[in-house]
Amino acid sequence: MNKKIAIFVLFFLVQGAAFGQEKAGNPAVIQSFSKAINSWWAGDYFFGNWQGKRQQLANRGIDIVSTYVADLLTNSVGGARKNRFRYDSSLGLDINVDLEKTSGFKGLQFHISGLYRQGKNLAGDIGNRFPPSSIYGSEQVRLYNFYLEQAMFNDKVRLKAGRLGTGDDFAQSPLYWVFLTNSIDGCPINLPINFFFTVYPTATWGARLKINPVSAFAWKGGIYHQDDRVGRNEAHGADFTWKRNKGLLFIQEFGFLPNQYSEAKGLPGNYKLGLFYSTGRFKDQYQDEDGNSYALTGLQQKRRYGNYGMYLHVDQMLYREPSSKDEGFTPFFVLVLQPAETNEIPFFIDCGLTYKGLIPGRNDDVAGIGFAYGRWSRQLNKYQSDKGEIPQKYEIVIETTYKIAVNKWLYFQPDIQYIINPKGGQSQVPDALVTGARVGITF
Repeated sequence: MNKKIAIFVLFFLVQGAAFGQEKAGNPAVIQSFSKAINSWWAGDYFFGNWQGKRQQLANRGIDIVSTYVADLLTNSVGGARKNRFRYDSSLGLDINVDLEKTSGFKGLQFHISGLYRQGKNLAGDIGNRFPPSSIYGSEQVRLYNFYLEQAMFNDKVRLKAGRLGTGDDFAQSPLYWVFLTNSIDGCPINLPINFFFTVYPTATWGARLKINPVSAFAWKGGIYHQDDRVGRNEAHGADFTWKRNKGLLFIQEFGFLPNQYSEAKGLPGNYKLGLFYSTGRFKDQYQDEDGNSYALTGLQQKRRYGNYGMYLHVDQMLYREPSSKDEGFTPFFVLVLQPAETNEIPFFIDCGLTYKGLIPGRNDDVAGIGFAYGRWSRQLNKYQSDKGEIPQKYEIVIETTYKIAVNKWLYFQPDIQYIINPKGGQSQVPDALVTGARVGITF
């Protein structure tokens, strides 16, 4: 909404109800009200500073932030059911308590968050595997994470433990958040498809250690419980049980982060290699207990112990706007590999081009073009062929998007996605064109 229009509408609504016609003509009243509206519009939050209470809480170490995101999308071309309009939304609440300020525990913080989601998934109408909206899933009131985080040695070491989402710390990047498609936004989508790799809005018991001895190098290691039942909707994110027979996920990430310190003259980059191993039991995509095709024998699938893989993330700013720290052109590339015997989509890549401040005068806007490709397991293809089904090959998503920062607490994001070979070609539905937008508000 244009700022002048917003001021105009709000002014006449409020002045008519509160001041009356006579007082509304008072220049001092008009000036005071206009100043209040300008302050609200230029602020950080839709609900403002709560008459100073929010800042008072922050000074005491308590930060409370709520966000609302809604996707409005339609498949104007293609898909199993054409011209379906779907709306889904996510309302989140995050509370962070700096226990150093509140209780004197140096470097210790406590975090808790939850959410409420509603809406429907356009992927159900298209018939594809990679949802166009990244905020779909767990449509309910739900607890997400709560944990303690301890900073040590001048913030060069950070230990976090509690209920965690693996994707908050591993295989993630702020560049992914530019996009709406769930194949890119959040983390590479084949990870949570293949095994219990927890991402928002599901958390599990875990711990993560981060060591950042110098600005250019970082190491992270984590361990997470692998009971996927904790994510079921009936538990609302509050299943705190620990089952020893479900296994553990061990994951670590090595990072080379050039030019990340504030005085750096060069362009910043992020080069990350992640390695992971899960100790759980996994079903073979093709073999039965005797090593034959379980599609032909009808026997139980072979159980394999352990699952593993690696991911590679590279992003490098190639151009920075003069007199700016973060405006400019940054491409990125992601590769994920896992064994075909135990994973539905063992090969996945995504890449993108992002530009913050592309249009002069629109310094906080972000433009993006993204590409995602997922290849189904060839072992799964063999099973599908033996069963007389159409083998699933690959699915591709191409997205172009532009995030308009209306102000600090409101953005509007038009979006176009083209989905090629929905569900790997098994559904035999036409490629789909998805159009729509995302709206985000910080309360």
